[in-house]
Order: sequence, then C-alpha cells, then structure tokens
Amino acid sequence: MQETILIVEDDKIVRTIIARWLEAGGYRVVACESAAVGLDRLAQLLPTAVCLDLTLPDGDGLLLLAQIRRMHPHTPVLVLTGDTSAATAVRALHGGAADYLTKPIERVRLLTSLGNAIQANQLHRKVEAAMRGSGVVRVPGLVGESPAMRALVERIALIAASRVDVLIEGETGTGKEVVARGIHALGVEPDAPFVAINCAALTETLTESELFGHERDAFTGANRRHLGRLEQANGGTLFLDEIGELTLAAQAKLLRVLQERRFYRVGGTEEVGVEFRLIAATNRSLERMVAEGRFRQDLLFRIAVLEIQVPPLRERLEDIALIAADYLERHCADRPGGRLLDAATLRALMERPWLGNVRELQNVLQRAIVLTPEGGALHIPRSLPNSPRVVTAAQPTPSVEEPRTLAELERAAIEQALLRCEGDLLAASRALGIGRSTLYRKLAAYGLPLPSERPGSRQ
Repeated sequence: MQETILIVEDDKIVRTIIARWLEAGGYRVVACESAAVGLDRLAQLLPTAVCLDLTLPDGDGLLLLAQIRRMHPHTPVLVLTGDTSAATAVRALHGGAADYLTKPIERVRLLTSLGNAIQANQLHRKVEAAMRGSGVVRVPGLVGESPAMRALVERIALIAASRVDVLIEGETGTGKEVVARGIHALGVEPDAPFVAINCAALTETLTESELFGHERDAFTGANRRHLGRLEQANGGTLFLDEIGELTLAAQAKLLRVLQERRFYRVGGTEEVGVEFRLIAATNRSLERMVAEGRFRQDLLFRIAVLEIQVPPLRERLEDIALIAADYLERHCADRPGGRLLDAATLRALMERPWLGNVRELQNVLQRAIVLTPEGGALHIPRSLPNSPRVVTAAQPTPSVEEPRTLAELERAAIEQALLRCEGDLLAASRALGIGRSTLYRKLAAYGLPLPSERPGSRQ
C-alpha cells in the first residue's frame, strides 16, 4: 500500500515544492495550509508521517504537534521551520518531533530524514510485536540493566530486523564494535560473514588494496589476487570502525560502491558485484567534519540511514557492578574468593569519570587481578592519569561533596562539558558522546539555559 504523507504548510510555494518532491519519491501526498484543516485531515486518515510547519496562520505548530502525538502517537512528525534558534529545536524535539529541518528545505535532506523516520517507526512496531511474543532480547557482549542500556538493546533489536546501513556513534571504549556484532548476530543472516576493519589503521597507500582488493601484478609485490574487505563481506556485514579517518578519495570510492554495489579491484578490468550491510562507527562528529570539509556530506547521508548512540559509562553508573561481576566471573574462574567487590570498592568505582568508558573499567579490573595476591581481597588500582589514587576495600576514599543521584551526575557532566567547550553545542555533544538533539532534550529536561543564553557562548 502506498505510504501517505500529510503536509501542513501555509506557504503555497513551499507546500507545492515539497509535495512534488514526495510524489516523485513514490509517496501519496495530502497537503493543507492551516492547523484547522490539518486536524480535519488527521481525523479522517492515518498518515504514514507528517511534515509540519511551525508557523501557521491559525495556530501554533508546537501545539498542533502535541495534538498529533495524542491522536497518532506512533506517527513520526518532521518539523519544518524558518526559525533556526536552538530553543525552538529543543521544544520541537522535546515535544516528540522525529526530526527538525530548517528552511530553506533541502530535497535530499527531507527525503532522507522522512525515509529514516518511516523505516525506524515500522521496525519499532515489528520489534515491539516480536518482543511481546518472545520475551527479553539479549545482545551478546552487552552487560547492563540501566534504562540507557535497555533502550540501546531495544534499538539494536529494532535495527537488526532490517538490512539497512547503520551509523554507530559513541566515545572511545563504549563498545561500538560489540553493538555492531550484536546487530549482525540478531539480524536476518547471523551466519553470514562479519568483516571488521579499523579505518584509523589504514595507510593512504594500502587503503584501496585493503578495501577493494587487487589483481596479481597490480603493483610491485602483488604475487597473487587478493580479495578486499568489501568482497569478503559479500552476503553479510561490513563494519568500518572510525570511518571518519578515511581520506576524501577513499570516501568517494566507498560512496560509489554503496550506490552501485559494484567496484573494480586494484589493477582489475572487470567489475565485481557485492551485496552487504554497512555498519559504520565513529567517536567524532561527522557533521562537524562535513562543515570543515573533511567528510563528504553525501556519504554521511548514505551511511546514516539509521543511527545508534552508544551511551558512555557515566550515563549508566548503575551498570558498573554488573559489568565488573561479569568480567571477574569470566577472568577469575579459578579464584572464587577474588570475584567479589564490596560496597566501598563499588562506590569508589562509581565515583570515577571513566573517560575510557567500559574499556577503561575492564583495564582497571584486569590490573586488579594481576596485582592482587592469591587468596587476597581484590585490590582496585586508581593510578590512571585522571585519578592518581589507589583504592582498596579496606581503604575507601574520603567522602567528597559530589552529586550522588544519576540525574545530578548527568546534569553536572552536561554543565562541565558546556563550560569546557565554551557553549559550543557540537563540541559539547561530542565530548559527552551523545547527539546534539539528545543534548537539546537534556538541556530542556534539566531546565539548563541554552548556550545562546550564556555570556560569551557560541552555537
């Protein structure tokens, strides 16, 4: 059945242009010019998605957004507006908008955002039904029961049900490759190849051969045909870790492969056809790299069909005990008495900033295993640069006046990040390991002033 898009836009020219774009994209379009007519149409049909202007002649678009969410809670709404202020973006996203697009609207941006919203909504409904029928979903390698972790697992299960390309964003050490492998393991073809490559480890001279492969005698030392990672991943999943490290030349060639699913090996004359799912990961802001001319915008649109934000450890401190218990269980199987952490040690672990996230926690635990004498109580070293202390169960750290609830810790982390980044939202969201829209929501939730309201800040 053809998907129906409702457009609520008072500007006739904008309304007509958007309608033509959507119709050319295969959608059925219902367009109206006011909030009243929009509500009337919503009472008569269930649209697949809504494109909503915030400035309407007979009402506030944000109020209409709230009414749409009440009438059709599962229908994604894309907000269109000429207002570029961060405050409006916060209110729209906090009100349930799937995305926020500023005018003049770009055709590719609109179609990409709309397609992503529709597909994510459809997958979410399918996964909800599957989870109701099969119980709790588990992702191999991911440990935790915090709300942030449960939301991550739900999104992984949602995305795994499709074959679309995915962009995973998160700080170093949060487990982006574990998430990628989880998507593959829960996907439609878990036994197909999973091929991982760290783009940061590729030299400029080896990138082409590593990705695309080469023919015999393609260059000095090429004694035989070599199948590149793209070809090795055929039929399965290709995981490109730290994709932002690819050169612009390599990005252009990768984009062509993603569009055409064909390429030439280095030194080859025959095209090779491939079909794989791409999962890319980054700990950097690709949007900022696009603005700086270091990452192709068309490639970003192509790889970010669906996105996953992996939360940093500081946003799920309640998972530390479970992560530690799981790690010690796997690495201290022959030391039953050395697998337990007392309350004082756990409290000390929860007071660390964990700039290296889960990887840093595992390193600390590994160091503790090595330094603890046989039969002794586990000794937790805290001699990393950001915390040059050693904490043992018998010597808990002195209490200091710091926030204790998760909400207080999160609020403090956001305030510190904004302060360090001088109010730069992109830099702050990158430092926190969250998307800018997530940061907007958290600013609104905690009642924190926007950077535009802070003296000397910049957006």
